[in-house]
This record gives sequence, structure tokens and C-alpha cells, in this order.
Amino acid sequence: MDEYLKNQMDSIGLPGLSIAIINEAKIIYHRTLGVTNVDTKEKVSQETLFDAGSMSKTPFAYLVMKMVERGILNLDRPLYTYLPYPDIAYDDRYKLITARMVLSHTSGFPNWRILNEDKKLDIKFTPGTQYLYSGEGFEYLANVVAHLKNIQKNDLQDLFKDEVSTPLGMSYAFYIWNDYVAKHQATGHVDGKVSEGWGMNANKPDFGAAYSLQTEAISYAKFIVAMIQEKGLKKTTYDEMLKAQVRISPETDGRSYGLGIEMKPTRFGNEYMHDGYNLNYYSAFMFNKEQKFGYVFFTNCNKGSDFNKKLESFLTDRTERLTGMPI
Repeated sequence: MDEYLKNQMDSIGLPGLSIAIINEAKIIYHRTLGVTNVDTKEKVSQETLFDAGSMSKTPFAYLVMKMVERGILNLDRPLYTYLPYPDIAYDDRYKLITARMVLSHTSGFPNWRILNEDKKLDIKFTPGTQYLYSGEGFEYLANVVAHLKNIQKNDLQDLFKDEVSTPLGMSYAFYIWNDYVAKHQATGHVDGKVSEGWGMNANKPDFGAAYSLQTEAISYAKFIVAMIQEKGLKKTTYDEMLKAQVRISPETDGRSYGLGIEMKPTRFGNEYMHDGYNLNYYSAFMFNKEQKFGYVFFTNCNKGSDFNKKLESFLTDRTERLTGMPI
């Protein structure tokens, strides 16, 4: 594995890497490799934090499901009944949007309003009828959760710490900018050069449910282990979270989206996955709950997608050779 990672980092051009592999629901392999910055040559360490990008959505969804279990939030109650949303109040269809729709990307919101020509938030279709990946929905839901808990949105970090990261042993998991993040955040790169991206930084320090998590492989791997072992939530809650809510598209090898997580069927059970891309960072995880196997990694560059494809193939092919069981 060490040799494989070194070769891939060299051939693809990954400056830094934090990676963990899970087997039998245990973290069996962990490495921090490369540099945090190609100019300073500072080494990646176990304390180095990476921008998780959209992998922020899955732990946030877990937090939301905690609120659902406690009766604070109902998955299928329209969100406007908890907290009206002035940004989209001109379109009555928004009154159909529920937490389930947000977590399964069927709210009708675009990914980000800034991608619209007029930069205004809109609804692309009747909520609940189609799949459209949306960060905007997650931010609305975060505002609703903060309102229901009678806290400011940035205080969701403390709620996340109390409800998720501390109980699950995620030592480094921050959705807001702080002194520790400032000191330990890896530098992002684009095409081998230091470059800014779209993620959290000192000038963009606030809680972003859809994108702002700063973490590393061991902390996130502990979250994955918890999901494999169904820790922290009821079995019925896990069943709902990991159930296919909507097909992503007919062309994508049977992929569906659950609540905050993507999945695809295999011969030996579903693979659950998500990735994150903030231009100058890329991250990804995958796990098979039935096989109790998975991995997670973070890179500080835009080349991680190629690495993810090769890594999944390498690990699953190797598992087949060692066990005689294709997965």
C-alpha cells in the first residue's frame, strides 16, 4: 500500500495526502504523506487539516437525523413552517420543501445561486419531483436547525461537537474558522501550484453545512466506522438515512442518493460514498456496510478525482484476489 500510494502521488501529482482504510469496521491503515505546501515543503502530519468540501454534508445529515430522533425536526414537515425564507418567498413552491428533500437533493434549489445569471435564489422544478444537487438547500436546513435550537448558525459547530464529533471520537472536525484551523490547514493547489479555492478560509469563516468541514482521515474514518456499526443513531434512523430516496440519473450505474449520502448497488451489498471538491482540494470516502470495509482520503489539490477512481479499483480488485470474492 505504501508503494502504491507513493507511485500514485508521483504520477498524478498530489502534493499532500491523508488517508485511512477500514476493514472489519476497524481502522487498519493510516498515512499522512507529502507536503502541505509545495513552496514551503512543510510535511503533512496527523494534525494537518484538509477542506472536506461536499463531504461536509454527510456528518451534517447525521446531526440532522439526531434532531429528527428527538422530535425537534420532522423530515417531512415543510421547512417554512419552522422558519420562513425571505430569499425565495416570491415562489410559493418553496413551501413544499422538507428536510428530506434537502438531504436527498430533491428540493429544486440550484447548487448555488451565484451560478444563476441574476445571482438570485430560485427553484428549478416542483420540489420533491426530481434530483438536483444543491448546497443551497443544506444552508437553508442549517438555518432551520439553528432556529429550532435557538442558537446562531455558527453555534452549530458546538452542537456538532456535542452531538457528533465528541461522541464518535472525531478529534479534528471544524465547520467554522478558528485559531487551530488557521495554524493547521493545508494549502490548496491547482495544477501543481498554490491556489485559492471555494472553501472556508479566514475571509470566509462561517459555518457551511454543505462545504466548510475541516478535518483529516482518522477523524472522518471514525465517523465512517460509526456508520458501519450503527453507532449514535437508532437502527430505523440508519435505515432511513441509507435508503435510496431518489435515483441520480438513469445513466449512472444504478446510483441513488439517500439522506446526505450517495450509494450504488454491488453484488455484495450497497457501496456508500461521497466526495468533495472545492477547486483546490479533493476528498472522497466509500464504504460497504455489509462487508465492513471502506476508505477515506483528503488531498490538497484538484487532482484527487483521478486518484479516487484508481484507489477504489485497486482496493476492490485486491480484495477480490485475496478473498476470492468479487465486491
